[in-house]
Amino acid sequence: MSTSSPSPDADVALYLHAELLPNIRQITLYISLQPNPALNAIHPKIHISNSCKSITVSLPEPFHYVTETIELPARVSDTTRLALSTNFARNTPPNLTGVSYEHSFRMQIDPTDPVLTPKDTIMDDYVPWTAADMSPLTRIRCRTCEAPFLSTPSARNDEHGEQDDSPGWEWKDLPSGNWAEMMDFWHCHKPDPQEDKPMSEVTAVRSSEDKTAQLKGYGATSRIEATPGIVFIDVATFLLAQSDCVGLQKTIEEGQEESELPRTLECANCKTITGLEDPSIGGWRCWKSNVSLNTNGSAAIQWQSHSDELIIAAQLLELIERESTRRFLVHNKRKNGLLLWVFNPDLRYSTSSKGRSINSQQAMKVFFQTTEDVDSILSRDTDLSSPLSMEELELPSIVLQTLTRALLKSHYMLPLSARSFNEWKIGLLNRYSRDDSSSV
Repeated sequence: MSTSSPSPDADVALYLHAELLPNIRQITLYISLQPNPALNAIHPKIHISNSCKSITVSLPEPFHYVTETIELPARVSDTTRLALSTNFARNTPPNLTGVSYEHSFRMQIDPTDPVLTPKDTIMDDYVPWTAADMSPLTRIRCRTCEAPFLSTPSARNDEHGEQDDSPGWEWKDLPSGNWAEMMDFWHCHKPDPQEDKPMSEVTAVRSSEDKTAQLKGYGATSRIEATPGIVFIDVATFLLAQSDCVGLQKTIEEGQEESELPRTLECANCKTITGLEDPSIGGWRCWKSNVSLNTNGSAAIQWQSHSDELIIAAQLLELIERESTRRFLVHNKRKNGLLLWVFNPDLRYSTSSKGRSINSQQAMKVFFQTTEDVDSILSRDTDLSSPLSMEELELPSIVLQTLTRALLKSHYMLPLSARSFNEWKIGLLNRYSRDDSSSV
């Protein structure tokens, strides 16, 4: 019985995806082809470079022009390279997933690769733009239209309206979200070494300690306030005094009541939503993802910007570190929102997907699903019998929409067999790393 030869004109696409599994010292590689009958008997050819750091997959004749190469998230062992070079796929029938032919297999990591070295914490250097990155001449502008948002130091006035001759801006990192709670606990439970001293002396010492604590900003009743000339930085925003801002104006977000606070901030030039006012501290917060920065004020230095995806990933990582939970309800004070389960906060992966770098990237693997009843989930989560804790993350509606789009885009980027787990969809959120300066 004769069989027809596959047509070289057939529509053929090859897609590679690799994920690092450090706990079992392996890399999972997916090779996907669309379900074209002409490819039913096609076996991909696999070649790992001599350095064991990249892999190339190609198709045999008549589709020899179809080839893809990616950098692996870790160096594989030499024995794996030799085994795959003997054409692994020929002895492995493809799995027909419905919309693609898919091969998947595991590769052993070289035991000397640094990626297997245990790290003290997976949260190291995940926040873009901290005070250490800034200088007195750092400038902030709109990412969309490049209009300046931070007045020049020479144009700044002090609280009495007098010209301020300070050398430039002062940048300070805000403490973590549980800072105030920790300070309250410390002031209530701190040890008292003054037991054997007269009460008058003890009172004087305590009064002096409280004044010092208030002066240095760690007193039990101290709080952060927007201060002219100082830019405070947290994971997601820059906190500015209103008098230091230019080119920003308050507006009402769609669906927001006239009297509802806080108001959103928009660029006066291009009307892009850029931040929120913060009445509790008397300042304005600019989202890091909607601005670009020149960190030393020099025209020779390239302006930098970071995507919503990187900033949101940093917020989630900060909450994981602070609250020791990986389940989140993300919403915007509306009925609908997102349920997130951060399955792996530090994933190394490579992909040949269009629009993505073929180099190894650092991301979070996130299981997600939409919900139409945020209030019901919040009330259910207060049940003390629930075995899993959940944290709230409130985001502006425009940022929540961006997060949803990023998760869905990465969801459809994944191989079909790796896109879901029970009722959860699976997506990736790229995270910031100072090693590769993940800016866009």
